Amino acid sequence: MAAMTVQKKENNNNKSQMEQLNEMLKEMFQTNFYGSVEVKFEAGRVTIIRKTESVKL
Repeated sequence: MAAMTVQKKENNNNKSQMEQLNEMLKEMFQTNFYGSVEVKFEAGRVTIIRKTESVKL
């Protein structure tokens, strides 16, 4: 299990949390990810993303 963080938006060059989360989800769709994703919020901001990957044999 891996916990990921979404970086805070510091200036216009950085991606928003929504853009980062969207890219992560797109990558999971493209790679046929098998597992689960848990997104935790505090005060309307993403604080923790927990990605659990399962392996089929």
